[in-house]
Amino acid sequence: MRLRRIDPGVVAGVLVFLAAAVAVVLVVGARPGAGPAPQPGAAGAVVPTRLAIPAIGVDAAVESRGTVRYENPFTGQAVDGYGVPESMATTSWWSDGPAPGSGQMAVILGHEQSGGSAVFDRLHELRDGDEVVLRSAAGAVLHLTVLGAPRTGLSKATSALADTLNGHPVGVGVALVTCGGEFDDRAGTSTDNTVVFATVSTAR
Repeated sequence: MRLRRIDPGVVAGVLVFLAAAVAVVLVVGARPGAGPAPQPGAAGAVVPTRLAIPAIGVDAAVESRGTVRYENPFTGQAVDGYGVPESMATTSWWSDGPAPGSGQMAVILGHEQSGGSAVFDRLHELRDGDEVVLRSAAGAVLHLTVLGAPRTGLSKATSALADTLNGHPVGVGVALVTCGGEFDDRAGTSTDNTVVFATVSTAR
């Protein structure tokens, strides 16, 4: 979900294109973490309201966003996809899917802004073993550890993002998703996605 630096007054109009860039995920293949989504109240599960990633300076609010309908700017197809955060400074949890800590893979999205200061500008810099912390409004804390290197260069014109999420490694608790690659003027968004997987290390 990468944007060029633009006037804040037109951000809202551009976000629909950013969201469309990840919409193909729910149409191609199975839902990430296929199977019934555990309820947020399940043992160990948290409804996240805050995300911290110390290695890249992230300390941001987490919005709850469900499934939305978009037109993919690269294919022209209407697809169901993840709702993305309204602000460049916040993230969003896909609330129609598994909750973090539920034993299945949750999905959290954030924007990247070319030349700007969006929440996931440095997501691609994360390395195996880096810490990720999620907090709930009730004070529950979920500690996770980055698993492996970031998956970059996932073309939005293909099923690459869906394939990567649906084929996630065993034990993944959260997938962090943003945009990357070059900005495509005609599509109004960047060409690729980036994914970082993290596994639950400690919950309390």
